[in-house]
Amino acid sequence: MTDPTPDIPPPNRPTGALAKERLAVRARWNQLSNTPEAIVDRRIRKWSEVWETIILAVATLATAWAGYQAGQWNSIQTAMNIEAYTLQLQAGVLDSGAGKQQLIDVVAFTQWLNATIDGNLTQAAIYEERFRQEFQLPFNAWQASNPLSNADAPATPFEMPEYRLRLIDDAAQLRQEAETLNIDAAEAGQTADAYTLAVVILAGALLLAGLANRFEWAELRVVVVVAALLVLLYSVIQIIVLPMA
Repeated sequence: MTDPTPDIPPPNRPTGALAKERLAVRARWNQLSNTPEAIVDRRIRKWSEVWETIILAVATLATAWAGYQAGQWNSIQTAMNIEAYTLQLQAGVLDSGAGKQQLIDVVAFTQWLNATIDGNLTQAAIYEERFRQEFQLPFNAWQASNPLSNADAPATPFEMPEYRLRLIDDAAQLRQEAETLNIDAAEAGQTADAYTLAVVILAGALLLAGLANRFEWAELRVVVVVAALLVLLYSVIQIIVLPMA
């Protein structure tokens, strides 16, 4: 027959001395963790976490808003530049039309002058009837100055102050509007750049707030949180003073 299995002794239970030792260690730990320095560290850590959360939330919202505004102002700048370029093209078309009208006036006047010099008054009258209405007024004013006998009179109707082409005035007006749009577009671009810069600065606040909880030294953690808060406040103030699209 086989020998019966020997009895396994029960595991050792904590004796009274061991229990007292554990209680003493725990009491010592509680005593160390409840020192004024430890309490201050825990309080600093608690409030640091609260401010880190606030900074992260506000910086995230401000970054989204600044990015949106930067995109809007870039779009405004692009639209203004396109409109200014279109106005400049229209002004060029008007200048071309004005050049053609001036050429017609010069040819018609030359024909009238040649007929008048030749003594063909009938043909001269026919040419005069063909004058453009816009040229008729300075021509009449030129004739009233008696240019054939008055040495001080302008040599041609084109030198008269009454000779103004409406298309040239319209082209000048369009160019003025285009110049104004170019200035406004430049200002819109500067505003977009300011919003973009705010986004970059806010990234610094987010970085500092994210790194703060990695520091065990409470005083250093406070310094990092305060720096992140100052950067955030500066960025938010810059965003507030900027115009909105």
